[in-house]
Amino acid sequence: MVERMLHLASVKRRSLIPISVTLAATALIVLGYFSWNASIRTDRAELPRYGSAPEFDLEDQDGMPLDKESLHGKIWVAGFIDMADSGASALLNSRFAELDQNFRKGEQLRLISMVLSAANSSEPELADLARHYLASSHWRFVGGTPEQTGNLLDRWKPIVSAQVDGSLVSRFFLVDSEGVIRATYDGRSPETVQRVLEDIGTLLRSSAK
Repeated sequence: MVERMLHLASVKRRSLIPISVTLAATALIVLGYFSWNASIRTDRAELPRYGSAPEFDLEDQDGMPLDKESLHGKIWVAGFIDMADSGASALLNSRFAELDQNFRKGEQLRLISMVLSAANSSEPELADLARHYLASSHWRFVGGTPEQTGNLLDRWKPIVSAQVDGSLVSRFFLVDSEGVIRATYDGRSPETVQRVLEDIGTLLRSSAK
């Protein structure tokens, strides 16, 4: 009887070895993940500075003037809408619409869509865009004469060519509360929304220190 009990105890100990090894391996994986994740947060603790966002002075969908100075103290994301390319515009607007859903409770956050058009961007046209995408008060569509928007496009182009390849109208720009561009993104990428939100979190944490 004693021998049988000793045998069973030995078997039980042997059966626990794989479980112990599995638990140890799992613990190492979890520890490694958190260490890796912490290193990412450390790497992203400070976003680069690409220089000041260009000045602009346009009207929004409500016929109200909007310029860079009025955005001082806000964190904002800017993007261009080329009305001549409806397919690309729809995709970029859908990304902004996702961001808008996350911005609704953030009083410090704004979205600025700069509308490029061969004709004057009228208030009704901008308002139609805002209604179509169910834009909140955080999302402003701005436009003007072709000359105004063309000049604006020219002022933003050097920033794109200096930092990234690709068309200006496919890019999003993250601007901090001091009006400094801190990141650029490919607006066509499905990962862009998550990246923008992560970087905004970085800016908010930095300003809270």
